[in-house]
Amino acid sequence: MNNNENVPRDIPREWLKNDDILNCSWNQLTTLPESIGSLSNLQILDCSNNQLTNLPESIGSLSNLQELYCSLNRLTNLPESIGSLSNLQELWCSNNQLTKLPESISSLSNLQRLCCSGNQSTNLPESMNEFKTYIKMNKVIKEINFLNLKNTLCEQLIIDLDTASEILLFF
Repeated sequence: MNNNENVPRDIPREWLKNDDILNCSWNQLTTLPESIGSLSNLQILDCSNNQLTNLPESIGSLSNLQELYCSLNRLTNLPESIGSLSNLQELWCSNNQLTKLPESISSLSNLQRLCCSGNQSTNLPESMNEFKTYIKMNKVIKEINFLNLKNTLCEQLIIDLDTASEILLFF
């Protein structure tokens, strides 16, 4: 049952499903309201396929968020507050204009999947070298080296990188 009387006025009610899912994808949005941070029960946020250039800092207040989909936008960075999302398990930020990920991302101890393919050569923070997660990337070997991954990890990657269309890295 939908109990959305506490939804801020600048967030259309039809985007909210059962108080824990907000789907505002495919809406040509250029910004998300700061008030999104007040949706304390939110577990899934899908803001993919828009024209967002940034995410509000208030997104870090979504303490119950488990999945964040922000692919296919124009994001140039992710807010540092994203590191406060202690329950986040999946972060999909593919096909944006990201050049790096925030250092705070290494604080996401429950993160199981990080998809960041199709960006402007996304750097992983140095602190993620030992992080237990996997990263799905449609990358070539030059970009893997660019990610500052430890040599031991690259040695474990035993596939023909010239023909690979998808690479799963476990570390």
